[in-house]
Amino acid sequence: MNTRDNIQAELHVLRMENVRLTNELVKRNDYASFLEDENKAIEEETRKEYEAKLALMEKERDNALGKADEAKAEAKNAKAKAEKEKMRADNAEQMLGEARKALEESNKRISVLSKKVKTIDDLKEVADAADKAALDAKQVVELINRRVFQRNSDATRFLNGEIDPNCPLLEENGLAAIVKHVMAVTSGKERNGMDDSAKKKTNRPKVRVPKQKTDKTKSSSDTESNTPHRRRVYTATILEEMGIDASNLPKGSKLIKRKDKVTGEDTWYIQLFFHTPAKVTCREYKIGRFNVPKSDPMCSKRPVRILESNPIMPSFARFYLESKFCYNLSENRILEMLKGMKTNIPQSSLNLWMHQIMEMLRERLEPLMLEAIRQSKFTNNDATRLLVRSRETPDDPLKYTIEYVQAVLSLEKKLCVMLYDEGTRDHILQEEKIFKDSSIVGFVADRAPQYPAIVKDLEGQELLRQACWFHARHYLVDAYLVDSRMEMLLILINALFYIERVFLQEDDQSPEHRLEFRQEWSEPIVDRIMEMLKKMRAAGDEYGQMVHRAVDYILDDEDAFRTFLSDGRIDMHNIAIERCFRHIAMGRRNWLQTGSHFSAQNLAFMFGLLESCKLNKVNFGEYIEDILTRILCGEEVDASFLPCDYVRHFEDGTDAEVTKTSQAVA
Repeated sequence: MNTRDNIQAELHVLRMENVRLTNELVKRNDYASFLEDENKAIEEETRKEYEAKLALMEKERDNALGKADEAKAEAKNAKAKAEKEKMRADNAEQMLGEARKALEESNKRISVLSKKVKTIDDLKEVADAADKAALDAKQVVELINRRVFQRNSDATRFLNGEIDPNCPLLEENGLAAIVKHVMAVTSGKERNGMDDSAKKKTNRPKVRVPKQKTDKTKSSSDTESNTPHRRRVYTATILEEMGIDASNLPKGSKLIKRKDKVTGEDTWYIQLFFHTPAKVTCREYKIGRFNVPKSDPMCSKRPVRILESNPIMPSFARFYLESKFCYNLSENRILEMLKGMKTNIPQSSLNLWMHQIMEMLRERLEPLMLEAIRQSKFTNNDATRLLVRSRETPDDPLKYTIEYVQAVLSLEKKLCVMLYDEGTRDHILQEEKIFKDSSIVGFVADRAPQYPAIVKDLEGQELLRQACWFHARHYLVDAYLVDSRMEMLLILINALFYIERVFLQEDDQSPEHRLEFRQEWSEPIVDRIMEMLKKMRAAGDEYGQMVHRAVDYILDDEDAFRTFLSDGRIDMHNIAIERCFRHIAMGRRNWLQTGSHFSAQNLAFMFGLLESCKLNKVNFGEYIEDILTRILCGEEVDASFLPCDYVRHFEDGTDAEVTKTSQAVA
């Protein structure tokens, strides 16, 4: 019974399994049919999509072929048109050549005729001037040279300080007559370029014209008659003045005395010219290594040097620095000179050694020079440009950037320092090293933005800032080149410069008298200048951009341009420091740029040292050789090394004797 039940139970299980498998089979068949239907639908959609794309591509192909045919047709037409245009151009060029020839011939005729007309006009002008001014023959020739041959333009003559180019003999009339003439030609009646309102009478400050000093003003004829003309004047540096050699005379001879001689002695001079060829030599020192009892081996004594491991001696440093800074020679030219003297030094080594010397001088002398300048009362300040290799592109050795050298000049101390630091266009460098906590009361500078910033940052010191009239005149001359109505302003400004020159002839050179002199003569002229500038600004579009640029340059800083009228100790221009940049400007033509920011620092300092030597009438080469020899001898650098307090200690070539003596003592 149990076996049957088991069989039936297993049979029941198998039936249930069979039903399950049957259901599973049905499901799979349904899913397979679904997949077949889905596959057919996808194939149909894909086929339709690709058929549409194929049709579109065929259409685009047909369009492209059509456009290609059109382009070929257009190319044929363009080619035909180009051939026609070429023929026309050939014909036009031929006609143009004929026209040019005709124009050249006509221009030649016009130039010849215009020269004749201009010559006649100039000669008429000369004749009129001769009749009016009673010129003599010499002055007539000078006027002809100036007018006919045009040796100088009026703009250049204004820059050279000539008051009125139309009156070349004006400065011979004395200060009172000059001021009277300037105020007359710039008055409202004769002023050009003013509007109707400007031509009306205005309440101008009265100008007190004192009586002319007849004892100080002489006519040109008197001056020429009293001053003998010297002929065959030769000039050369006199290295040594030799006294009278009386060895050829018998004993008891006496020097003849003459009343018509200035010195009272019947003497004259004979000059003989010499040339000492340059040469470079070296001295070789033998160094030995010795065994020392009960000690490590030691070397024999080395010769004294300026810097350890640097073979440059003072005399050679003088040759290099004189060539580079006094004569503005490039380093390649110096190497050629050394080669001519049978001296071969690699450029990299020479450059390294000399910059080590310059760096040593800068580190020891620059703080002393700055401290001396900081003790002065007034300075001249300005900046100039240098091309320095850029740090931003180290892979490109030919990439340079414009950097600025900041300079300060003290005429009291007769010292000039030029400072350089990367990116020094702002005011921080001069403010920190020169003005802050110094004794400086005022300074003269152009209108660069760093100088008003210095005055603002140091309000507690109450610095006086005088804007430079020399720079203002440059702006007005630029405007004069495009608008001749600026002539009156230039006449007035040059009158200011002339008044400053006249004051230098006064017996009393005190600041108080200088202030009174300026208030009497210069202040009315400055008032007239400012009045004219304000009317030009109010005229608006009547004047061009160059004129308004010059007008704004002065009026936007009017108080600074008037500072010299309130303090007799300050100058009205900074021409003195502009002259100090002359060597740098000339040098840029030869050596073009500086190799690095480090070398730019050394160059700036050395140019400042050169200008300081010139201010104190010290020979730069002798000074360099002497102070380096003193350093070579172990002397400490102090204020006596500065050009303003410099006294020469050693003669030329002493460095060789110093090293020789030290070796002998050793």
